[in-house]
Amino acid sequence: MNDLLDCQLIQWPDDQAAYIAAINENPANAGQRSGTRRKRSVLHYSKLWANGRTLKIAFMDAPDAEHKAKIICAASRWLPYINLKFDFVDDLQGDIRIATKNNDNSSMLGTDALLIHPDHPTMNLGVKPEHEDFEVIVIHEFGHALGAMHEHQHPKANIPWDKPKVYEFYKNREMNPLTEEQVDSNLFASFDTLDAIYTSYDRRSIMHHPVANTLTVGDWEVPINRKISKKDKRLMRLLYPR
Repeated sequence: MNDLLDCQLIQWPDDQAAYIAAINENPANAGQRSGTRRKRSVLHYSKLWANGRTLKIAFMDAPDAEHKAKIICAASRWLPYINLKFDFVDDLQGDIRIATKNNDNSSMLGTDALLIHPDHPTMNLGVKPEHEDFEVIVIHEFGHALGAMHEHQHPKANIPWDKPKVYEFYKNREMNPLTEEQVDSNLFASFDTLDAIYTSYDRRSIMHHPVANTLTVGDWEVPINRKISKKDKRLMRLLYPR
């Protein structure tokens, strides 16, 4: 299995707080809200940054110059397709704050990063610069930071997962084992597209986890996607138009 499977997309658990942060950052994120007083009062909204703004991106643990340069190079692969700018800094002050000393690869989804304590990272890049898919993993995590979901969780993906085998695999692996709840959240649960901007399902998306044949029913697999796909580019141009 490839390390990209270790990616965890993290969303703020309180929908109301996440909704407020999202619309304060970008009023266009506002979607439908229910008329009831239920705890989950926000139903559908986006978590996109304000279009045209500069995102300040902080390196919290000061990786060496080569490591930092590789992260900047990979993250910048998105820039031709979005109406945003990146400003990379070596301090704790950033809209997106990167930690590189942990073992996991994870990111908050878009504006959910605004809800994280300023002393804590919003993205972990535990992958080492010498890893063959270092660039792929960094691009993938920055896709989440820009507001992109996991493509294998697209409601039209219809992946024939062999769920018992998937649970067993992630439970028993040595590095970063996952609970069934974490597997459900990061692999099985479809994201809601009722009021979202999205393209048709894309097996070639860089936001798609590789899917092993051994973890599906029948002959079904997706190899690791190492490039930003045409549909990835189209989606980002829709989300952040020039």
